[in-house]
Amino acid sequence: MKKISSLEYNTILWFLTRATFIEITCELILSKSHQDSWISILLAIFIGLIPFTLYNKLKNKYPNENIITINQKLGKIGTLLNLISIAGIFIFTLSSFWIVTNFIDSQYLYKTPTIFIIIILILPVLYTITKKFHVFSKVSLIMFFTSLIFIIIILIGLVGNVNIDNIKPILNNSKENILISSFYFIGFNILPLFLLNIIPKNKIKNYSSKKSYLFYFISTLSLLNVIFLTISIFGIHLAELYHYPSFHLLKRVSVLDIIDRIESILSLEWFLALFVQIIMGLYFIKEGLKEVFKVKEKTNNTISIVTCLIIIILTQIIFKTAGSSNAYFKNELIYILYLTCFILPLITFLISKKSKFLNNQNSNNPNNT
Repeated sequence: MKKISSLEYNTILWFLTRATFIEITCELILSKSHQDSWISILLAIFIGLIPFTLYNKLKNKYPNENIITINQKLGKIGTLLNLISIAGIFIFTLSSFWIVTNFIDSQYLYKTPTIFIIIILILPVLYTITKKFHVFSKVSLIMFFTSLIFIIIILIGLVGNVNIDNIKPILNNSKENILISSFYFIGFNILPLFLLNIIPKNKIKNYSSKKSYLFYFISTLSLLNVIFLTISIFGIHLAELYHYPSFHLLKRVSVLDIIDRIESILSLEWFLALFVQIIMGLYFIKEGLKEVFKVKEKTNNTISIVTCLIIIILTQIIFKTAGSSNAYFKNELIYILYLTCFILPLITFLISKKSKFLNNQNSNNPNNT
């Protein structure tokens, strides 16, 4: 793996944080904590520092290793942790692919057979996953600047519609609901940053934890801004009526009162984020299988293609109704994310502290910071 720049690494962080917000998290949070949703996100940003700090500690403690190779050096229990992680990330990647497919199917191409949408979406994924990672990271950097342009247009087009009275009364919901909403946000928009631990620190040029924390706060606060705009412009009652409320908010964007109805273009920013998340999930699976089963690179590319084909098949048969998908996201998937992206790396961190091999390797490494 060739080295990638610190900015490329942090743009991937940016996209992973934002990926599922407009399609999943926003609606879940609004239905639970209502006009106090912005408070739940603010709370989640600070609680989310716990898993994010864990990821950074693993990266700094073992700069030459990724999460898979760290586990492999822990023996049989490490192999078990890797297999569970790969399975959990596969489920999350499959869910992410279904999310983007369902969004396009319901909002844009509702008269188009779903299989055609799936094939169109999977082709660029297949092409990207068979390329070297540094190629993808450079594409991510380009997409990041494109996304910033879209975000600036959205802010300019919406700021005049804000009505602060719509967020009142404040703290009108139970503390329990606000806390549950916070854990939704952490699960779907912070825990996916675990995928970054598949990239060793020594493969990132001029890596800086401070820069990563800066991007963490910028990306999460940008989502706080999205929920604030949604509530303050729509009002909580109208916002809760919409499926994908933040997407419908884009229909209010007007450029200089001349150009309207540009939500299809602006929503591309969210598609790019989901694309990055799917690629990172597949890359995690690819690297995980290579290390666990000692698979050669060419064979591993074949396995990645087969994985994509399995995703195509499963996307066709799961979640026949919107109700079943919402229940799955709030229950099974959120538990899978907390297990895969927090409990397992926490176990890795605690066991690795007692591992003589890893501790000796770490103490002999002059690059450790």
